[in-house]
Amino acid sequence: MTYRLGPALAAVAAALALAMPAAAAHNAPLPSPLSPLSPTPPLGGGATSSAESVRHRVSAATQVHVSISPSGAPFAVTADQSLHVSVKGDYYFTIGAPLLDVEALPGSGATPGLRAASIIWEGFNPLRRTLKARATLDPAQVRGALPLRIDVSGDATTLVNETGVTVGSFSADADPAPLVRYMVELRHAVEGGGRTLPEATAHLTGAARTVPVRVTVPLLVTGTVGGKRVSATVTDRLTVHAHGRIAVSVTPELPALGALHGLSGRAALARATALTLTVGRLRQYERFLGNPDPTGPETTVYLYRSATRPAPPVAVQPASHGRDWTVTLAVLAGVLLAGAAGLTLWARA
Repeated sequence: MTYRLGPALAAVAAALALAMPAAAAHNAPLPSPLSPLSPTPPLGGGATSSAESVRHRVSAATQVHVSISPSGAPFAVTADQSLHVSVKGDYYFTIGAPLLDVEALPGSGATPGLRAASIIWEGFNPLRRTLKARATLDPAQVRGALPLRIDVSGDATTLVNETGVTVGSFSADADPAPLVRYMVELRHAVEGGGRTLPEATAHLTGAARTVPVRVTVPLLVTGTVGGKRVSATVTDRLTVHAHGRIAVSVTPELPALGALHGLSGRAALARATALTLTVGRLRQYERFLGNPDPTGPETTVYLYRSATRPAPPVAVQPASHGRDWTVTLAVLAGVLLAGAAGLTLWARA
């Protein structure tokens, strides 16, 4: 089996390389809940803030609108993002994305700028300012970063969770108590929208070995499929025995902790590692466009709707400059008659 060893686990691998030869107890860092597990999302490298003397506090909320064909394939994607900016001072924000167009939404305190691969916000914040933009995205480049795939076949519509990724991690006997406390602390921080997510180190009591871990973000899907009501958490796939118009809302969410009492050290380490990796993956889908404040909260909801693909423009046939034989003969006859009349007048003269 092959799997990705992402940046979130680089420190873990280095620590294990030093610690594994020794049988004595040792410490090893857990993966950081702040590290992404794949290049996207967020799109285009995410958001950045620069060229300013103050650090603004920014909270972001995004709605991603996905237009799908009767087969479930996305053919158009737009993203409506609101940035709520506080702290007085100049700002310069860059939101990376594969853009086709961008426009300000009603209620925006400024007009966004458009570059080939980024939205630009530039101005002065008197104290609080709301920046709202609608980004029209290139569906071919965005499709792979969407959390849900919809497949329509016959009378069945299948909703497929596309957030899964396999990464390298490690397994070992460990002291369970600190790991249990850390899981509770991390989950409370995520649920409370905390600006700082805690990180932790596991106290290993035995040799460690590398293992692959499958990380998937649960998706809360609500709406209708072919008139049939849907409300479910999709962790793998869900088949709805209906077809027709689709209108569903998809929200990435944190999985339940489950019972933590009585876990062995190895089980506690596995659960804590899976939780930190899942939080990192969740943050990727919550930050679909990104937040210029790296510690600021962001939420993203994905709205999938059946739509009619615009018809391609009809090619206009060039006008013909030729003349048919009827017109040609009529013109020739007119010329001959005019000539005959002219000769008659000349003869009489």
